[in-house]
This record gives sequence, structure tokens and C-alpha cells, in this order.
Amino acid sequence: MLSYRKFFSRRQHKIEEFVSWARQHAVPFESLEQDIEKLAFLDDSLADKRVVYLGEEDHWIQEKNEYRTLMLRYLLSRGWRYVGEELGWSDGIRTDCYLQTGRLSALERLATYGYRGDVRADREDKPSGILKDGWDNYPTQAFKAEQLRFAKSLRNFNARLPQSDKIRFFGFDVNAAAGGGYEDIRELLKPAASQLTELQKALALTPGETIEQEIDRLSRTLQTVDDQKIILQALLGEKRFAQLRQSLCTMRDSFAYFRMANPAATYKALNKAMAAREELMYRHVTFILSQMKPQDKLVLMGHNRHLSKNIEKIKNPGASPPGGKLVPSVGTLLNRLLPNQVFSIWMLYDHGKSSHPFSTLSHEYTSGPESLNALLAKVGSIYLLPTASPDAPALLNAELDINGIYNVPFRAAISQQADAVFFINEVHPLMT
Repeated sequence: MLSYRKFFSRRQHKIEEFVSWARQHAVPFESLEQDIEKLAFLDDSLADKRVVYLGEEDHWIQEKNEYRTLMLRYLLSRGWRYVGEELGWSDGIRTDCYLQTGRLSALERLATYGYRGDVRADREDKPSGILKDGWDNYPTQAFKAEQLRFAKSLRNFNARLPQSDKIRFFGFDVNAAAGGGYEDIRELLKPAASQLTELQKALALTPGETIEQEIDRLSRTLQTVDDQKIILQALLGEKRFAQLRQSLCTMRDSFAYFRMANPAATYKALNKAMAAREELMYRHVTFILSQMKPQDKLVLMGHNRHLSKNIEKIKNPGASPPGGKLVPSVGTLLNRLLPNQVFSIWMLYDHGKSSHPFSTLSHEYTSGPESLNALLAKVGSIYLLPTASPDAPALLNAELDINGIYNVPFRAAISQQADAVFFINEVHPLMT
């Protein structure tokens, strides 16, 4: 049996080996506004990739969008044009409208930013179970301010591109407001509105209908759309028809998610909703892929575990992780659909504070001494570290604690989930 002293010595040797290797291979940044050509070393690794994951561990920290902006500046300069975010499908449509037109009014209609024009007045579709705390305490104004700055940076980039080469943005999550999508569908139907009066009647809200009745009405409407596919394609065009059908499916499936998630009083009940949510995320991404040309490239931005390459290898993934422990994450499913075509980057941090909305969970991050985060902190303050290398140290391939959102660790071998880590030593709460 290995003595404690020998075990400690071997462990210390592995740590020193890791830190030495990482310092040699890490690409440091003095700030998150650095020249993107420092990222040119990724060119060879991305040459045969079609999808890049830009994962983050916390949605409610300042550095998230700074990191995204830096990475997107580089990726867009290399030809990536489709950008998806863990944002509601309807909110994504309206964000894309802003990116194409510059109309700020489009950004004022995002449910994630506090818009309530899609919310029914005759029914409560808000969380009443374990998600209620997060709903009641959501940092809407600070989150909106950060996201607006991010959207404006994308718009500035898009404005410089020719019309045929614009960024196309989409959200791949459930709609943030239960009724999100009706306005978008009315916009899609405008070119032939006078000829589609019956379809518009079917989409009209029925006063006092329950969420089950609304789901049923949308299912019947979707069946009508499918039955009249040829007529609708002739009136709207194939692209608008496809968008119409996808938005209808999203509305129906978002209501189905809220029907499960809003009253969920236990994590077991919530996990069923999380499974439905993840499956809808995957359907959104595969729909976008179906609209892309073979040479088009896609960036997905979201939580690290949504964008895990193999979530089944993650231990202690959380009480209600992406997929609810019932189905794989969207990142895992896409990695299986497009083998060897995905390059994944995870953003991690060592310590700091978050503006997340859950009052009973920690807002302060303090990495454990044996965690991957603490090891990364020994290497530098801000840097990008590739994880795939023939001479990679053992700890990159070992299961380690990774300090995650809400200061709750999970356990994984980072090389199985990410091809690179973007590390930031200290993170800060959102700013208004």
C-alpha cells in the first residue's frame, strides 16, 4: 500500500508537471480586449471544424460577454457566420432583426430583457415551485445592460460586412415568455395575411383557455400548417414556411415545458422539464443546420454543461442539470451528430462573485485547493489553454473537481469535455 508521504509526493509531482506544461502551452492575455491575432494559433485546430462551442460556467458575470466578444471577433474574422445563444427562440429572432436592421426597438421586445408584451393577461404562467426564487430575484436590468452592450458589438461588426455575408443570430432555448412567438408568426404571415385569415384565427388567443388547451390549439394549428404545406410554401416561400413551422413547434413545446417546470416542487419533477428543454434545444440547432449551406460554420454560446461533449462522463452534474439526467445535453447530441467537427471551449474561473438570481445559493466563488480551477490559477490570470496534446500531463485527463455555478463543484476530466479552456482568475457581478 502506498504510504501517505509517497502519495502526497506523487500528487505534488503531477501538479508541478501540470503547471509547468500549462505555462508553456497557455496563450496569455493582458485583457479581454486584446488583439485577436493572438488567437491565430487556433487556425490549424479549427481548419476541419464546423461548430465551435463557447461555453461559460455562469451567465451572470461581467467577464462572460467580454470573453465571448473576444472569441467571436476572432471566429468571425475566420468566416464563422451563424451564432446561436442559450436564449429563447423568439428573443433570438428579435435579436437577429436588430443585427440586420439596426432597429433598437427590436431589442426592446426581448422577454429575457423584461418585455412582457407576449404575456397573457388572463392566466399566470410564472414559476410557483422551486424556480420561483430565481424568477422573483432575476437581475433583469443588469443582465439587459450587459446583453445590450454585447448585441451592439455584434451589430457594429455586422454593419461592416457585405449583405451576402452577414452574421445570422438565433436563440436555441425555450421561449423566455410563455406566449413568445405570436408576434413573430404574425410578422411571417404579413406577405400573405389577406389570404390566410383562417390560419390567423386559429392563432388568436382564446380568452380563459388553460395552458393544456393552448397547447392543444397550437398542435391543431400545426397540423393544419402541415396539411396545407404546398399552399403555404407557394404563398410564403419555402424559407418563411420553414420558419413558421419552427416557431409554431417552439411555442407549443415551450408551453409544454412551462407546464412541467413552473409548478415543479422537487428536482425530480423539474428534471422532466429539463429533459424536454434540452430536446427542444437540440431541435432548434438541427433546424438551423438544415438551413445552412454545407460550407457555413456555426458558433454556439451557452452554459458549459449544455455544451458538454459527453455529459454522461460528468459526475455530480447538479441536482437538475441540462437534460435532467434523463437525456444527453445538446452539446453531447450535436457532438455525436457531427463527429470530429466540434471544437469546444469552456470558460472557467478561480474566484469572484456572481449576480445569479437564486437567493439561497452562493454568490461567491472560492475554488477548492484540489480543484482544476485552483490548478489553473497557478498558471496565470487570463489565458487560453488547449487541452488536446500528445504530451498533455496526466491531470488534464484525470477526473477532478471543477468549481461550477453557485459555487457547487462537479467532477470531470476536462479533456473529455473541452478542447480548450479560457481561464479568468477573478470574475465580477454584472454592471448596469
